[in-house]
Amino acid sequence: MKKRIILYSLLSALFFVSCNSSEEGKYDTRAIESLDKLTETIGKMESLSYTVEGYIVNEKSEEISKLSDVYLKGANKMFIENQSNKGNKSFWYNGEKFAYFLFNKNEYDILDAPDNTLKLIDSINNKYGIYFPAADFLYPSLTDDLMDNYDQILYFGDENINDVACIVLEATNEETIVQIWIVKETNLPHKMIVESKTNENKYYEAEYSNWRINPKLPDIMFEFLPPSGSNKVKFQPLNKK
Repeated sequence: MKKRIILYSLLSALFFVSCNSSEEGKYDTRAIESLDKLTETIGKMESLSYTVEGYIVNEKSEEISKLSDVYLKGANKMFIENQSNKGNKSFWYNGEKFAYFLFNKNEYDILDAPDNTLKLIDSINNKYGIYFPAADFLYPSLTDDLMDNYDQILYFGDENINDVACIVLEATNEETIVQIWIVKETNLPHKMIVESKTNENKYYEAEYSNWRINPKLPDIMFEFLPPSGSNKVKFQPLNKK
């Protein structure tokens, strides 16, 4: 099975990610242990919610800011609210259907979906180019994916960000530098920066907050009902050459 490319959910939009891996990479044991603790912590949760405040500069030098609230329940329910300078939109997934609503256009569509949230993220991203905030941190294969696609993963020690005690990791390959801050107390992500080594205009920064572990989320939260007067417009797949 082909390995999933790490950070695809954000970086494929920027064309950052290198598909090359190195068998002679340098991987700090402390960094690998920290990543394993992060994925183990998230993997034990029955439900969770968090906020992502992100800033991106893409290959066209367009600046995009986004604020996302993410809600997940079990292995097959997700609701995301996105506010952006490019327009607001929300996603609903109930284990059977995936719905997408564009507030500025008053448009929506509803698609048949896989029975698993991670499968859904993969399929929707691959076919339609929709990116899900902080999706890579949800995968149990996070550590292996980083090791497969980055030549070095280093431990940079401790740092306080807005009075939050974090440890800092850095992953690099020939094209990309990824920095990840993990909260020491909770083992949850706090911040990430991605920079291109080949194009100084390509940049991504995100800060994660409002983590809620095992909140009670009603099933109705993940059901989509088209607003009165809205228009159903068919999803347009990516034009892959």
